Amino acid sequence: MTQIIIDTVVLRVMSFAHPQGIEILLDAINVSCGRFPTEVYNRDEDNLPLKVNDEELSELARGLRYAQRQIQQLPPTESRRFQTWLKNAEQLNHHFDQGSLVVEILTVEELYKREMLQINYPQLGKGEVACLVLAQRYQVQAVFLSSDDKACEVAKELKIPHLTLPDILEAWVQTKQPTPEELNTLIEGMANAQFGLKRSFIEQLRQRL
Repeated sequence: MTQIIIDTVVLRVMSFAHPQGIEILLDAINVSCGRFPTEVYNRDEDNLPLKVNDEELSELARGLRYAQRQIQQLPPTESRRFQTWLKNAEQLNHHFDQGSLVVEILTVEELYKREMLQINYPQLGKGEVACLVLAQRYQVQAVFLSSDDKACEVAKELKIPHLTLPDILEAWVQTKQPTPEELNTLIEGMANAQFGLKRSFIEQLRQRL
């Protein structure tokens, strides 16, 4: 059975962009659950006071805390984007509860592999490297989801299959045939979550509906 390993960029964008973003992601590639290591997200955003340095927390937790700080610091009209991020991210709890998102803890041996990969590929973040190690655990069953160009290059080098967010959108359009309004809502949400798509690619998607 295919094991989907989700990196921080994909998890963040699909969690922040749309209230059903994770469901869209899983449906698009026809899997029942996605996995990621604790370095990507460990449900730890409330482990520290909001103003305390949070570099040791998981990557998505830091993104959630950043949105919370922006809401506190900005006028309501300027913080609307961040309010939307957090509102949409409420879907995460639902997926954890039903088992469609699974947090994986790396073993001691895998933590050593992570450190070695981090040395060999210093251009990658801790979450990306941890995802690649987790993918190696599942070997031929694993597919790595990432839209970081450098992480995808390393995945190729390590012979780990990967998909990007544009790949996922193409699969969603092809298999689920959303309405033009549904597609536009997701694209706009992704832009609001700071993931823009090329206009030519968007037009290609629209032509397939």
